[in-house]
Amino acid sequence: MSGARPDPPGCGAPPGGIRVTSGVGSQAVIQGRVTRSGAPLRTGYARLLNADGEFVAEVPLGDDGGFTFYAVPGDWTVRVLAPGGVRLDREVTAETGKIVELDLPA
Repeated sequence: MSGARPDPPGCGAPPGGIRVTSGVGSQAVIQGRVTRSGAPLRTGYARLLNADGEFVAEVPLGDDGGFTFYAVPGDWTVRVLAPGGVRLDREVTAETGKIVELDLPA
């Protein structure tokens, strides 16, 4: 045993999710970037809540402060939670074949 601690259990999603730049086809994609004073906010989570405010998915923020969700078309809330009391909510509408891009300054 090397003495190294294993990573704590988490949601299993890769940090930031899988970023999409084009070719979403029949997908509805919600993605964005969280910043503080212009720099990426690397520590925290982005959550996807349905129209009833119920939790659907979560990804840790990536090194660039980014996150990506693949959603069904409709109305959603993206909630960002990060150390220091950061809580940001942004309402979005996902549409098939489109990427919703969010810029979220903390």
